[in-house]
Amino acid sequence: MAKIKKKLKPFKNCDNKAQSHCFKKGFVITLESSGANYKVKYQRGHSVQYYMKGKEFNLQEAYQSIWDLYTKIYNYDKQKENEYKNTKRIKN
Repeated sequence: MAKIKKKLKPFKNCDNKAQSHCFKKGFVITLESSGANYKVKYQRGHSVQYYMKGKEFNLQEAYQSIWDLYTKIYNYDKQKENEYKNTKRIKN
């Protein structure tokens, strides 16, 4: 018998610009199986961390959390960039 493939629902907030930004910055985001669930692991260089302190997700939630992490990293970097530009304007 053929295996039944699990169908995933469409993901929310798939921001390809944020994903591209993370790739350029050198982030690698992967899933790590933990029994029947998954943990989202991300790394930049040799520093490895788990998203949400190692919380376990089912497959649908794990893929969605990857997209959420891309967006979170992108927004954080853009906020820091804007703060840096504003401090340069104040000093000049």
